[in-house]
Amino acid sequence: METRTESQHQAKQTQPEQENLKGTFAAVLLVGAFILLSWFGVFGLFLNRA
Repeated sequence: METRTESQHQAKQTQPEQENLKGTFAAVLLVGAFILLSWFGVFGLFLNRA
């Protein structure tokens, strides 16, 4: 009969979440970089036409 403590049970549950959060963080950084580049590109067009 196998007995698991509460901390062992939580450690197994949180392990996959950390990997998913790393991917989510990378995706958020990429989307944020795209938004910033788009904003600066449109701002540059605004300055050129003014």
